[in-house]
Amino acid sequence: MIPAGSFILQAVVAGILATVVLDLWQRLLQAVAGVPAANWGLIGRWFAYIPRGRLIHRPIAETAAVPGEAAIGWIMHYLIGVAYGFAYLGLMVFILERPATLLNGLVFGAASVVIPWFIMQPGLGIGVMGRLAPKPWMPPLVALVNHVVYGAALFGGVWIAAQV
Repeated sequence: MIPAGSFILQAVVAGILATVVLDLWQRLLQAVAGVPAANWGLIGRWFAYIPRGRLIHRPIAETAAVPGEAAIGWIMHYLIGVAYGFAYLGLMVFILERPATLLNGLVFGAASVVIPWFIMQPGLGIGVMGRLAPKPWMPPLVALVNHVVYGAALFGGVWIAAQV
């Protein structure tokens, strides 16, 4: 069992490190394959409209901008990254009673793609699994690959934090 202080440290480090790795991965995909990185301003806009009772946009780019939407998007991106760190490590330690491994990191990352597929993408106006996007195969595939990379990085973050 991991002591509470170590658990918190490992979860936070894992979440932040994995989010940084995801950001770098997106930049690499953009440079090598022309796949656009996430637009955190539009994501921030989506989050800003949720308290106003609007979850689904058709599409988000046509919804009026809000002040500070890029900052909101980046902050939420990293907060969610840390939350996933807690979810992953908590699942491994408290529910499955297993150590973090590369394999369960990859599986966790792949499983976590249900959030963008069934909540974010419809909310942004591109439908479930991006079916309304100009290239409907692209959003779900990119989300899956990104989340698998993120899951591997979560394991790496837990491992690094455990060495400290």
